[in-house]
Formats: sequence, structure tokens, C-alpha cells
Amino acid sequence: MADELEYSAHRLVVIEQPGGGFLVEITPLGGGQTVRTMTYQSTLEAISPAKRCIDKHPERRR
Repeated sequence: MADELEYSAHRLVVIEQPGGGFLVEITPLGGGQTVRTMTYQSTLEAISPAKRCIDKHPERRR
């Protein structure tokens, strides 16, 4: 299962892990390196740190 959403010029893809939990892949919409969060127990727990990561690095927004 993978859910996608856009946040601040990035695509966030929530990926369910086979052993349980969820991580988020963060990809700039304008192209660039994909970053993964660590694994969290719920999708909401996984999305919040991904958004904070984007907010901490505004120079990466395009």
C-alpha cells in the first residue's frame, strides 16, 4: 500500500513496511534526491516528521 500527497513542492509517498509500520519517501516535485524517513507505527506519525524535514530546509523548495 502506498498513499501519495503533495506538501510544499514535494511529493510524499507513504509506504507500508512488510514487518509493520510506515515510512515516507520525500521527493522534490522539481526533481532531485528522494529522502526516506525512519519507520513509524502509523501514517500520521510518519507524515509529521516528513513535513518538518521539508519545513527545516526551505532552500530545497522549488
